[in-house]
Amino acid sequence: MKIRKTTALIITAFFLFIGSSFAQNSKKEQGAKALTDTMKTQLSLNDDQYKQVYAINLDFISKVAAVKQDGDSKMAKFKKLKAMDEDRDTALQKILTDDQFKDFQDFKQENRKEMKARFRKQ
Repeated sequence: MKIRKTTALIITAFFLFIGSSFAQNSKKEQGAKALTDTMKTQLSLNDDQYKQVYAINLDFISKVAAVKQDGDSKMAKFKKLKAMDEDRDTALQKILTDDQFKDFQDFKQENRKEMKARFRKQ
């Protein structure tokens, strides 16, 4: 009887771990899809560009999530995030046209201004 309880606990823990992992991946995929859908609308991405941009965004979101969970200082996190953003820009620049990339940069700058304004109001 004791062995069955132990086995049941192990199996339950395993499924909880798998479920948690699946939920996190699903959340990242949803975030990447939402971001890529927005970019598709704003930048008029074609189907091939959409697939490539989605892969870049999914990778970026996954890395950002990992950095947020790090125990590093705010400054260390900021530096990592900045480097990841630059890597993402480099990857996107290879896929987007010059006009699309310029529009993306303009959109990103506008978002940063809005975020700073919201932060100041808090």
